[in-house]
Amino acid sequence: MRFKPVPVLVFLGFLAAIGLAALLFAARESARYAATRRVAATPSAIRLGMTIRRTKGPIAEEDYLMDDIDGLSTSEYRAVNRKGTVIKVEALPRETTDVAFLFDKLVSDGIWDLRNKPPRGDTSTTYSVHIYQLTNGQHGSRDFAFTDPHFWATSGGHEFKIHLDKNKPVPDLLHMSSTSLIEPRYAKIVSDFTNFGTPAFRARIVATQARLRSGS
Repeated sequence: MRFKPVPVLVFLGFLAAIGLAALLFAARESARYAATRRVAATPSAIRLGMTIRRTKGPIAEEDYLMDDIDGLSTSEYRAVNRKGTVIKVEALPRETTDVAFLFDKLVSDGIWDLRNKPPRGDTSTTYSVHIYQLTNGQHGSRDFAFTDPHFWATSGGHEFKIHLDKNKPVPDLLHMSSTSLIEPRYAKIVSDFTNFGTPAFRARIVATQARLRSGS
């Protein structure tokens, strides 16, 4: 019987193709796994804070502090009254996206764009805001302070610009333009911080504020 090598060669070629495909698949999956591990090992951090300082009233200072370190969120509220009594309210660390959601809300409301404002309106209360982000090895932060967010959201005043042109005749020597300074985003930022957290967390904050106001 005469031996026919063609079927054997076809079979061996088929086995070689399977082996090559397996090696390519393993290499691709190994690279994807390594990339996933690198992302998982890359540290990430979000730190958010707002301090409210008052020169009037029973509560002298309030601090809202929220962190998200590698996906683990923590929240804290701290307040002190005129007598020096300090009370803290802490939310237990948990695997959650709460702070990440707050961060997204603050970014949407313009926290990276806002800046210091001069004292206006009710200047007895000052708001100081801090934001910090670390992701993919890149980091950034911003700090700014302002008073009376309601004033900036509703009144704001005007900014005047004066242009002197020596080439114009006397009646047109002085040209003045104004820009409205109304900015509702400061009020949105304050609301984002004060409304953050679970109902239980916010209820404990309200109870703390009531206790400090009563002086107990």
